[in-house]
Order: sequence, then C-alpha cells, then structure tokens
Amino acid sequence: MLKTRERIITTQDLADGIQQAIHNAQSEPLVVTENGRPAAYLISVDLFDNIMSQLSSMDDAELRADIETSEYQFAQGAYKTLAEAADLAEQTWKTQESAE
Repeated sequence: MLKTRERIITTQDLADGIQQAIHNAQSEPLVVTENGRPAAYLISVDLFDNIMSQLSSMDDAELRADIETSEYQFAQGAYKTLAEAADLAEQTWKTQESAE
C-alpha cells in the first residue's frame, strides 16, 4: 500500500517532470492522480514484463480455481462495488497520510 507522498504524483507534476517520474518509476510504481483521484500507474518496463510473465505462466487449473472462488464469494455477497472499493482506498490513504 502507499506509504509516502513521493509515490503519488499529479498529472501536472507528470507533465512538468516526465524524466524524473520515469526515473522514479524504475524503483517503485507511481500513482498518477487527476483531480485528486488515482488515474493511472507508472511502472518500469521490467515490472510490467514480470507481471505479464506471471500472468501468462498461470496454469489454467489455477485460473479456473480462482474464478470459481471469486464466483462463490460474489454469490455469498463477499464483494465490494467499485465505489465501495474506492471509498475504502480513500479512507486508507487518509489514515496513512495522517499517521505520517
């Protein structure tokens, strides 16, 4: 989870300092915000390649099992809407910011 403000940049900061943002993204993902809300992640090519490699190496049985688990949890009401998840993330960020 996000722990420092340095990992969060605005779209304006990104536009003004693209070289520095790309440099920073080599060591950790950056969250790009627009109007105070997360809009995108800026990640290194190595991290992207690693994620894609992991996704493509997932075995079909594992993927089917994950889908079945998710469907069961959804049927049981153990899920969050996008709005609920966004609210939860916002509360978490505010809590972390106030703790700093």
